[in-house]
Amino acid sequence: MKFAADQLSDKSDSQKIQAFIAWCKKYGMEEVILRLSSENKGGWGGNFFFLDFTTKRMVVSKKRFVRILLDLGYIAGMAPFPYMVLSKKLKLSDIRKKSIISPADILENDSSSFSIYYSDIQEILIRKGAESIVRNMFGSMITRNFLTVKTSNKTEYNYVLPVNKNGTFEEIHYWLSVVLPVKISAC
Repeated sequence: MKFAADQLSDKSDSQKIQAFIAWCKKYGMEEVILRLSSENKGGWGGNFFFLDFTTKRMVVSKKRFVRILLDLGYIAGMAPFPYMVLSKKLKLSDIRKKSIISPADILENDSSSFSIYYSDIQEILIRKGAESIVRNMFGSMITRNFLTVKTSNKTEYNYVLPVNKNGTFEEIHYWLSVVLPVKISAC
């Protein structure tokens, strides 16, 4: 955080995050940069995931039942440490210990979790949702975005990104483009 305060104050937000990623790589640290929530249609069974984008890979983990109900997500998907790099007001003491995510802990604590290294990802497609679903008795419409990860071994992973938890399509596309060292295509 001292590096961010001393060296990055005159940089743009994207330059700050890229410098943070470079700093993590230089010191061999893997940090979560972005977290997106994913949920599919069709009930409660097995279709709620976190998509964590670290400095090295994408980690997919299933949400526990309590997290499904209480998950508020991160601000525009930004994890605590990268958010601190961007914030002028936030201090290290403001971050709660339980907010900090370790990629190793995610994979260790959940047998259904898996990761894909960026070197194995051919392309990530993000598509603005044209589908809207009625979510409550007042008839409010919620739009969803769609994310597809294509790997070099021709496997595709498809995820539905609810707008209310992840921010707008433009925010998601922008931050994925800034953070990930892979081709990001918008449809």
